[in-house]
Amino acid sequence: MNKKTFAISALIVFVQYYDYHLFGFLAANIASHFFPKDDIVIQLLNIYFLMSVAMIAKPLGAIIFGRLGDLNGRSNSFIISLSGTSIASFILFITPSNELIGLFSVLIVLLCRMVISALVSSGSDGVRIFVFEHIKSSRQCLGISITTIFTLLGSLVASLSATAFSSGYLQNYNWKFSFLLGSVLGFIVIIIMKITGFKDKMKISNQPKFEKFKDLSIYEILKTNKSLFALCILLIGAIGSTNQFILIFFGTYNFQVLETVEKAQMQKYISISIVIYMIFSIVAAIVADKFVKYKTTLIASFILIIFSFFQCYYLSKLEVSPVFLFLTSATLPFITMPGAVILKQSIPISIRYRLFSLSHAIGSIIISAPTAFISTFIYHQTNISWLPVCYFIVTILVISFALYKLNQRISFSDEYKDTI
Repeated sequence: MNKKTFAISALIVFVQYYDYHLFGFLAANIASHFFPKDDIVIQLLNIYFLMSVAMIAKPLGAIIFGRLGDLNGRSNSFIISLSGTSIASFILFITPSNELIGLFSVLIVLLCRMVISALVSSGSDGVRIFVFEHIKSSRQCLGISITTIFTLLGSLVASLSATAFSSGYLQNYNWKFSFLLGSVLGFIVIIIMKITGFKDKMKISNQPKFEKFKDLSIYEILKTNKSLFALCILLIGAIGSTNQFILIFFGTYNFQVLETVEKAQMQKYISISIVIYMIFSIVAAIVADKFVKYKTTLIASFILIIFSFFQCYYLSKLEVSPVFLFLTSATLPFITMPGAVILKQSIPISIRYRLFSLSHAIGSIIISAPTAFISTFIYHQTNISWLPVCYFIVTILVISFALYKLNQRISFSDEYKDTI
C-alpha cells in the first residue's frame, strides 16, 4: 500500500468517527433543541434513549455493506458510507427545532442517527479490512494502529468542534455548524478519492473461495461459521469493553461515585491516558510486527491483570492511582493491536467484511456498550469499591480465550490463511 492510499484510508475513518462521536458531545444541545422544554435531566434521558435505539441500525449496516464489500470490493462501500453520513450530518444542520415542527424533528434526528450509526460502524470496519489486506504482512499491526489513532483523532476533533461551536455569540444555534463541518469534510474526502482513483488493488472475485461464498446469505454464512462468529463477537466486544472501562467508565466512577478525586483532575488523568494509548498503539504495533503477535497479547494480558490487582488495592482504600491508570493505558494496545490482526487473519477473505462487521456490531451492542452500566451496577449492588475492576479482569480473560481459539484456527487450518 502506498502512502497516498494509506493517508486517504486514515482520512476516511477520521471523518467517520468525527460524525459518530459528535452526536454524543453535543447531546445536551441536541436535547434542548429537539425535545420539549422539560427538565434537563429528562431531556438528556430522551436523547440517550434515542442514541440507544439508533444502535439497532448497526447490524443492518453491517449486513448491507458487508455483502457489498465482499462481492464488489472494499473501497466501493467507502464512498456510499461517507456520502450517507455527510448527508445525515447536513440534515441535522438544517433540521428545525421542536418548537417549529414538533416531534417530527425528533423522528428526523433518530433517522439521521441511525444512518450515521449504521454507516460509520460498517464503513470504518471496511477501512480496517482494506488496510489489513493491502499493507505488507510485516506491517499489519502498524497499519491497524495508525488507523486506530485516526479514529481517536476524529473523536478528539469532534470534542473540540463541539466545544468551540457551543460557545460565543448565538450559542443556542452555533453548535449546529459542527454538523455542517462534518458534512463538508466527508464530501471533501469523497472528492479526493475520486481524483486519486482510490480503489482496491486486488479483486475479491479472484480469491480462491469467492465462488463458494458469493451466493451465500448472511444466515448461511453464520450457520456454517457459528464458532468463528461467536469468537469474533467475544473478542471485538471485549476489546471495546476494555476501552469503555478505562477511557469512559473509570473516570466518572472515581469522581462521581467514589469521590476519590476532583472531576477536573480525573478528566486530566483520562486525557493523558488517551494520549498514552495513542502513543503506545504505535509502539505495540512495532513490537507485535517484529515478534510473535499472539505471544505479545499473552504477556500483555498477564501484565494488565497484575496492574488491575494494584488498582483494586488502591480503590479498596478509596484512592485513585494515576500511575497504574497510565500503565494500563500503555499496556492495553499490546493486546488490541495484534489482537485485531489475529482476528482478521482468522476470517476467510471472501466473507471477511460480512463476518467482521456483523460481529463488531453485535459485540458492541451486547458486550461493549453496556460496560459502564454493568460496572456501575456491580458497585451499586455490592458497595465494594474495587469489584468493578474484576469485571475489567474478566474482559481481559475473555480476550485471551478468544485469541487462543482464533490463533489455533490460523495455525492449524489452511482455510484461514488466505490473504491478499
